[in-house]
Amino acid sequence: MQALPDSPPDAEIVAGSVERFPRARHVEEVRRLSQIRPWRSVGLITLQWGVVVAAMTCALYFPYWWVYLIAGVVIATRQQAIGVLVHDGAHWLLFKNHTVNDIVCDLFLGFPSNLSTTLYRSTHFQHHRYVNTEEDCDLAAQRDDHEWFDWPKTRSELWWTMLRSITGLNAYRAWPLVKQWAPWMHMTDPITPAFPLRARVLYVANIVAVYTAIALGFRYAPGNTLVVVLLYIIPTMTLLNLFNRLRATSEHVGLADEQDELGATRSVAPSWWERLTVCPVGVNYHLEHHLFPSVPGPNLARLHRHLMQDDDYRRRAHVTRGYAGAVNELMASPEPTSRGLRA
Repeated sequence: MQALPDSPPDAEIVAGSVERFPRARHVEEVRRLSQIRPWRSVGLITLQWGVVVAAMTCALYFPYWWVYLIAGVVIATRQQAIGVLVHDGAHWLLFKNHTVNDIVCDLFLGFPSNLSTTLYRSTHFQHHRYVNTEEDCDLAAQRDDHEWFDWPKTRSELWWTMLRSITGLNAYRAWPLVKQWAPWMHMTDPITPAFPLRARVLYVANIVAVYTAIALGFRYAPGNTLVVVLLYIIPTMTLLNLFNRLRATSEHVGLADEQDELGATRSVAPSWWERLTVCPVGVNYHLEHHLFPSVPGPNLARLHRHLMQDDDYRRRAHVTRGYAGAVNELMASPEPTSRGLRA
């Protein structure tokens, strides 16, 4: 299988006695699916930004409130896709050359999402290696967000949480993760592989270029520039906030059998509209990703279909139909639960 230097191995490290899924019989298929296709990555990145630009252009040419609303929804879905592609970039799955991978990921995916590829990688690999244990940094950050990660809820609590998410009232709760990954939070830190000098120089150059463009826009076309800026910021704080919380909550929260590797992570079989909004580029196949992190997101659906032909996998894997199904599972939890933890 394709090796990823310094990346989490297929066999994640977990504490205690956990029933493992045998991987050896799937090596050949995983090796085939792990091939990195740079032109596909270029196409995916170009597609997301092309849709964002098209949505903004429509809003500028047809300045009606309903056009703004539709454009905002479309932009939020592409922002979600851009974030998912950062995840692939963190695993070095966009381009074969690691330097090219990180530069492209930072400039076109990470920095526009207010995060650094290498900073995200440094904590994400820790999550892979110590999933659901005390060393899992994602678990530690999500513990502070009781609103989304404590279940079950009453129906009114669920609707209130959803409302606060889609209106951006609880966006500030992402701060524990923002401060780990945001480049501007670490500019004065010692230079390390988690945030190398190259990434810092690129970030400064990026900030100068973006804010210069915005300043020139406000000078020569203030109305249009304001629309563009708001169409990028407001979806980030509202719909993207909701999409990310639904996705993150579904991955490890409230699972019944955490002593089985296949029961400690949830994959979701989404509807077509969920693929366009909550889980683009295969991010819904989270269990498959944890088992075989060398497989790029666009290939995870094929990996899922392959694994479902394995009787052992099909019997033990936690696969939920749709994100509404995941929420229903959490609502049906027999007792209060937050993210699973193995001591």
